[in-house]
Amino acid sequence: MSTGVILLLLLLSILVGYSVGRRIGYVNGLEGGRALSRIELREQSYRDGKCPICDQKG
Repeated sequence: MSTGVILLLLLLSILVGYSVGRRIGYVNGLEGGRALSRIELREQSYRDGKCPICDQKG
């Protein structure tokens, strides 16, 4: 195989690895953000003393 083909395959494999890693990182980030937002909403609800759905003081 020529050096050009080997170099092209190497660059292609790096690109595929980067794409997969970025996609996995994005999904993990979204999951973490959703979990954190639930905790922060619950914390704010306890701090304010009212229901976040109906705004009734408890």
